Order: sequence, then C-alpha cells, then structure tokens
Amino acid sequence: PPMPKSVKLTYFNLSAKGEPTRLMFALGKVPFEDKRVTFEEWPELKSSTPFGQLPVLEVDGTTIAQAGAIERFAAKLAHLY
Repeated sequence: PPMPKSVKLTYFNLSAKGEPTRLMFALGKVPFEDKRVTFEEWPELKSSTPFGQLPVLEVDGTTIAQAGAIERFAAKLAHLY
C-alpha cells in the first residue's frame, strides 16, 4: 500500500502484543506515532477502543484492531510481506 500520511500505534508501555508492530515500523523506516498507555490511563480509554482492547492502529483516520491484523498491515507498509 502507499505510505499513509499518519500512522499511530496505541499500546501499553510493554514489549508484548504491540512490540512486533513497533519493530516492523522501525525496520521499514515507517514514520509513526508511538502512543504508550499507562495502566492508570487504561480504564478511561478502554471504552473508546474497538473490542475494549489494545493494540489499536490508526491509519489516516481508519482504526485497525487485533494484533494479527495490525502486524500484517505493518509488514506490508514496511515491505516485509
């Protein structure tokens, strides 16, 4: 896909489900905003996320949920897939 104007990954400050996406973006030199949520912020944010879960990827205003779908999209953007 063409390089989007804005990419924002929202996940906890952990190297768990969000870390593969961060690494793919780094390897592919894909510019992105890395929004790291604290456990204190999570209860307030939870109701605004799809399925009440993280990670969430916002690409030019479109929200993508579920780690597997996000990773596949990130790999395509980074030319790793």
